Amino acid sequence: MTRPRIALAFLLALCACALLCAPRAYSQTLNVIYNFQNSPDGANPQAGVIFDAQGNLYGTTQHGGALECDGLHGCGIVFQLTPNSDGRWTENPLAQFGSPGSPIAPVVFDRLGNLYGSAACTFDCFGSAGGGIYQAAHGSNGAWTINTLVDFSFANNECEDGNCGVAFDSAGRLYATSYEYQGQFGNTGAVFYIGRRSITGWYPINIYTFRGAPDGAGPANWFSIDANDNIYGTTVHGGPVNGGTVFMLQNVGGAQWRETQLYAFQGGSDGGGPSGGVIFDSAGNLYGTTEFGGLGEGTVFKLTHNSDGTWTESVLYSFHGTDAANPAGPLVFDAAGNLWGVAGGGEFDHGAIFKLTPSGGGNWTESLVYSFGGALDGGQPSGGLVLDSAGNLYGTAAYGGYYPTCSDSPNCGGVVYELTP
Repeated sequence: MTRPRIALAFLLALCACALLCAPRAYSQTLNVIYNFQNSPDGANPQAGVIFDAQGNLYGTTQHGGALECDGLHGCGIVFQLTPNSDGRWTENPLAQFGSPGSPIAPVVFDRLGNLYGSAACTFDCFGSAGGGIYQAAHGSNGAWTINTLVDFSFANNECEDGNCGVAFDSAGRLYATSYEYQGQFGNTGAVFYIGRRSITGWYPINIYTFRGAPDGAGPANWFSIDANDNIYGTTVHGGPVNGGTVFMLQNVGGAQWRETQLYAFQGGSDGGGPSGGVIFDSAGNLYGTTEFGGLGEGTVFKLTHNSDGTWTESVLYSFHGTDAANPAGPLVFDAAGNLWGVAGGGEFDHGAIFKLTPSGGGNWTESLVYSFGGALDGGQPSGGLVLDSAGNLYGTAAYGGYYPTCSDSPNCGGVVYELTP
């Protein structure tokens, strides 16, 4: 072969590689609407965001802010993002965490517009001794104050590392799941009712302690409460083969609660390690994700509520790693009935957004909507997604953005993003 032909072959090979190896083009547009700068505005948003009635976004960062927890990075903040008329967003740090500090779990609103969540430490943020439930209360002058409602620092590992989820029922009663709780069955987790004695006094009541086997262990931070005030959630571990479970807690009178195991994962093709809780469809069926199982990289599952009261599990999609991997957060339905979620993996191994579309006959089609690059667009989306009235989706990525480095990398940076379908 002559040199010109060799050169031509080489150029053709390069072109082919460029076509095959280039990042895929996505029909959706992802825009970073805020880059965290570590101090004073926060860093490492771990738990996603929520909307208020005016269309503002609220969330927390695990690190950053002006108050130090361990000499390396800040204790985190509560933030608000307000949309501007030009399409940009303005961040307002509402309150600085100190003690309590280092929030990683999702926040919820009460009826008065106060925020509630859990933090990794409430008394000894240097020693990370336990955790607790906090309230971020807004005053009439517009200032916000972080109050510790329940301090578990000297108890039985509740909210260790901030692993507690919170939710309100229809009557405004507050409940919490604790991934860890050192009870008579081991460090298996529990569910609490958070009662209120007075304007400032709160107290926890343990309404259920998990036993590991057969009923589950390690309840996830995300859980749902139906119109009848039954609590639905997942345990990451436990069950007959330690694959995790889906459970329901029902109040059967006074302070008495009954647990029903709706499904126990086998850890194989049906999935294992459900850490994102469950959501309902209009027919009362449940949907969630598992971090493991299926084809090896996790699943999206459905639990169908049968007429005899039993539940049947079906796997809607199994991740295989090249599309996404190990989904750990909650799902969300859009107006068209599609399911959206976030996972690890993706094209660049910095996380991904996926969509499942019902395709008839009980089948679903998965689409890899966006792969995070881990740089300006962020990396490690882990808190789930929320939708606005126009169908745009919003979430957080724990690192990356314009300010990705600090003296304690990777405990810095992070973004809030908007995805336009």
